[in-house]
Amino acid sequence: MARLVSKVYGDALYNFAKENDQIEKMYEEALDIVEVFAISKELQECVYSPNVSVEQKIGLMKNIFCDKLWTGPAAKIFKFFHINISKGNDTKIIEFLELVLKKGRQKNIVPILKYFAHLVLVSKNIGEAYVVSAHKLNDTQKKQLEKKLVETTKFDKFNINYGVDENLIAGISIKIGDKVFDNTYKTKLGDISKNLRGLNI
Repeated sequence: MARLVSKVYGDALYNFAKENDQIEKMYEEALDIVEVFAISKELQECVYSPNVSVEQKIGLMKNIFCDKLWTGPAAKIFKFFHINISKGNDTKIIEFLELVLKKGRQKNIVPILKYFAHLVLVSKNIGEAYVVSAHKLNDTQKKQLEKKLVETTKFDKFNINYGVDENLIAGISIKIGDKVFDNTYKTKLGDISKNLRGLNI
């Protein structure tokens, strides 16, 4: 259900941005909002709380993302967000999020924005991959991996998110969309264990 909501609203936001010729601008704003939600537990608690009115939530969103982050005097304090403070002159993305809040979909805000960002990348033929390895990859390995992904997929370029999980022992796991390509020893050992459990010794 949550994925369906994200898709419906994400599609609507993409069409809205396209109609207003603001895809690039709203894409950057969407990433900014997702980042702020990720680092601010207070914002999450307020926006997600059933005890806070919709009007208060809308007011908070406008105060943070319009008045302070993008246009207000406090904008420079938030430089570490890498946000272009000129973006607040036109806040269509906040108008859209008002609708989301009024529909009671506050917990879907981040998934909606992430899905919207995904649509923007797909429109540019840029793929998204999530890579987890047992050890941190160096720059050469990352370049080789991206080259391999471009050669074996329909995408011209990739945005790759890297992570490290020492429990994998060795190998690498790659997730693109709903597909996972797992070549880790942890998975192989798990497969071996399953096979051994089926033997009568």
